[in-house]
Amino acid sequence: MRFSFVTVVGALAVCTLALPASVPHVVHERRSSSSSWSEVARIKPDGRITLPVRIGITQNNLERGHDFLMDISDPSSENYGKHWTAEQIAETFAPSAESVDAIRTWLTASGIDPSRVSLTHGRNWLHFNASIAEVESLLHTKYKYYAHEGSGQGHLACDEYSVPKALRQHVDMIMPTVHFDTKIVSDPSQDKVKRDTSFVKPGSPDNTAWQPKKGKVIASPNAASPLVSYTLANCNQYITPDCLRALYNFPNCTLAKSSYGIVEYTPQAFLQSDLNLFYSNLAREIPSGTAPIFASIDGGVAQTTTQSFRNNAESDLDLDDSPYPDPSPGGYKSKDCGRYAPASVISTSYGYNEADLTAAYEQRQCYEYMKLGLAGVSVLYSSGDYGVAGNGGQCCSKAKCAGGTYNSGATGTFNPSFPGTCPYVTSVGATQIVPGASVTAPEEACETVIYSGGGFSNVFPLPSYQSSAVKAYFTNHQPAYTATQYNNSQTVRGYPDISANGANYVVAVDGTISLIYGTSASSPTLGSIITLINEQRVNGGKSAVGFLNPTLYANPSMLNDITSGGNQGCGTPGFTAVTGWDPVTGLGTPNYQKMLSVFMALP
Repeated sequence: MRFSFVTVVGALAVCTLALPASVPHVVHERRSSSSSWSEVARIKPDGRITLPVRIGITQNNLERGHDFLMDISDPSSENYGKHWTAEQIAETFAPSAESVDAIRTWLTASGIDPSRVSLTHGRNWLHFNASIAEVESLLHTKYKYYAHEGSGQGHLACDEYSVPKALRQHVDMIMPTVHFDTKIVSDPSQDKVKRDTSFVKPGSPDNTAWQPKKGKVIASPNAASPLVSYTLANCNQYITPDCLRALYNFPNCTLAKSSYGIVEYTPQAFLQSDLNLFYSNLAREIPSGTAPIFASIDGGVAQTTTQSFRNNAESDLDLDDSPYPDPSPGGYKSKDCGRYAPASVISTSYGYNEADLTAAYEQRQCYEYMKLGLAGVSVLYSSGDYGVAGNGGQCCSKAKCAGGTYNSGATGTFNPSFPGTCPYVTSVGATQIVPGASVTAPEEACETVIYSGGGFSNVFPLPSYQSSAVKAYFTNHQPAYTATQYNNSQTVRGYPDISANGANYVVAVDGTISLIYGTSASSPTLGSIITLINEQRVNGGKSAVGFLNPTLYANPSMLNDITSGGNQGCGTPGFTAVTGWDPVTGLGTPNYQKMLSVFMALP
């Protein structure tokens, strides 16, 4: 299942710009290298492979987007909560007719028949299918086949591509080209192997990138009853819904008017039998058979043929820029954009290293999150499970991750994540109950199995709403590291923004009750709390809270400040949780009642 964040835009005026096909080309994007992908072979331009080409058209008014979003998200603004309609967003950011026509003229002059080219509903992408030979000629490039070193998964890419110089101002990016944006899947043969039930350590082979990390089995399928009793007294060992309610002071209630988006990516899927098992053990008030509403996008299916920890443990949103519609044999051909209204809260527990993608790609995607904020959607992303290191515990070989090359993680430069570093999402880190402590005691940064992802961006500047908090951090708690370890310019986005518990979650997976760890749990937990707040606001005749960050940073006292623990990685202790905002746990963990009071007092 793939989820598109493209926003519908309005009609464009007609304007034609002639562009000779013979004009000199200039390099538009270039990728230095990727230590996670190895070149296997040159792709033969023999017509057997069809590429779904997508040209991102330069949009208007993006430089004003931040101010537009702050106007409706800053709690001091008289326009707080006055979210925009899809039509408003469309009209504001629609590409110019000049840009659309300039690109169409270039394609036609290059031999791409106009009947093959379509403009998306959002009018900010042009789509067409083309052979390898056509695309190589169009972009003055060569495609190669790469294999991912961890999974063996294949991907087509080029080292660089070019466009006519006169077109650069009209083109944001073209795909598929230099971006290794494919979703990494595990070796299917491992799905048939029963997972080891012992505890795993950060960075071990069992800790696959952003997937939740599995701990011990509490109850097997044949067990007559659970091996433990779940009470508030042992929340430091077993996190249950009751523990989360005690930690974050929120009630057990139902929703009638609010929505919460949980998206699964085929072949990942929930099993109804697992939900029923969870209900019977930990949520007896929920009737057996209760299930989420299934909304299929891009041909996604709720597959249950292959059952494994990898396929069934992660019920979340994901990032996937696979072809849509998919021109490959058997690919999904329908178009689902606009078919479903976005949920008021969307939580995602998957991501990339910033250095995996180009800055142009990340900035383009980040603006789409900004548009969702304008529409009143709260977008949450987990911050990662490897502390200051990147996916799989990898660290960068050069300062600021220049070149995108990684090492084993024993040394090197800190490796920030994306989209968590995008200033228009809420990045969620992880905490834990202190071993042996009560559920009412202050938590600490998660240091059990996983470490809360956190640090500073190498792409995005420091947003205005976070400026005071980050400056206070550097003034009072200047890290001892140099620019060799991280971007210490004090002018870039810091993450996470907030945290929630990420250790010892009791879950039902493949017929067993097991423990799971990760910010994959933290982000959806926060999302649930925000959804409860939305329900109260809507009941009071108000809008959903939308983009959270300005209100979080303006009201840090409504959160539980976390002042102990760290997020080690890259052969260092990482950063340390301190008073106020820090790049380990952000501003702290939620306190529902305090947050509810603040948000209900807003317009």
